[in-house]
Amino acid sequence: MNNSEQYPEVWDVFIRDARNIEQTEEGKIHGKYVIHHPSKHEWIYANDPGVLFEKFKDAWYEPNLDSPSVYGKIQYIVTHF
Repeated sequence: MNNSEQYPEVWDVFIRDARNIEQTEEGKIHGKYVIHHPSKHEWIYANDPGVLFEKFKDAWYEPNLDSPSVYGKIQYIVTHF
């Protein structure tokens, strides 16, 4: 099973928002690829798109009440109540 089948909601956002910044000064410092963190006001960087997806997926499913995903809200409730 591939990522688009296993994590369809995350994959759609990743495909829409991930950017290749390899040719920019920021890309030379932080990493070739970037995507905005789903629940924080920061960026996620990586030198490989597969690694970037894994970091983004982990951030997406991070237990957080303010997370855009239902899974994140459920995990927050389960771990805190």
